[in-house]
Amino acid sequence: MQPTLPGPDPSWRPRAVVFDCDGVLMDTERAWARVQHRVAEQVGVTIDERTEAGLMGLSARDIATFIAARAREAAGASAPGEDEIHDRLVGTEADVVGASMDPLPGAVETVRAAARHVPVAVASNSTRAILDRKMHAVGLADVLQTWVSAEDVPRGKPAPDIYEEAVRRLGVDAADSLAVEDSPAGATAARTAGLWVLGAPLGHSEPMATHFLVGSLGDPTLQPMLRAWGLAD
Repeated sequence: MQPTLPGPDPSWRPRAVVFDCDGVLMDTERAWARVQHRVAEQVGVTIDERTEAGLMGLSARDIATFIAARAREAAGASAPGEDEIHDRLVGTEADVVGASMDPLPGAVETVRAAARHVPVAVASNSTRAILDRKMHAVGLADVLQTWVSAEDVPRGKPAPDIYEEAVRRLGVDAADSLAVEDSPAGATAARTAGLWVLGAPLGHSEPMATHFLVGSLGDPTLQPMLRAWGLAD
């Protein structure tokens, strides 16, 4: 398992770390996929495995746009609009994802260790209310300097807005910051914003362009990297 992009100079050290949430810190991606399937089925749309992979990491707004377009193809003008589908996604997410907020192995320990050395944030395509719940549920609200949701910026991932806002709030240049991502959309957002990207795809097979790569935050190969970056105790 190798990164696909050349990394920074070996002497580089991050002055801030920005973590994605779903699939990096919390085991919520499968629950979010169930939300998408449930809402899509309500409007006569089927999401197959390939489509699900393509939607991975996108915001609720972008997924609503996709489902609404498919619904119009099937039902014409009688199909629910994008706003209604977005509201259904958000409402269903609160019920389904809200019951699946367990941290992934190594996540809490990694974030807390990094936060003892540099400012740390979370950048997520979740809605603001759901992201607030996630950060408190996983026990990281007290160590994060900030967290940025898709509702805090004009565009969600794969646009760079969320990462640009995160490093702005942290007061650190993007080139001095490390992003931790598990999806192609998230990695694209972070790279476009100018951050260096550590991929932690947790078994996902979709190719993603990153500067560093581990299996997950529980991967033993991560610890030497964190020590070299000054992010481990």
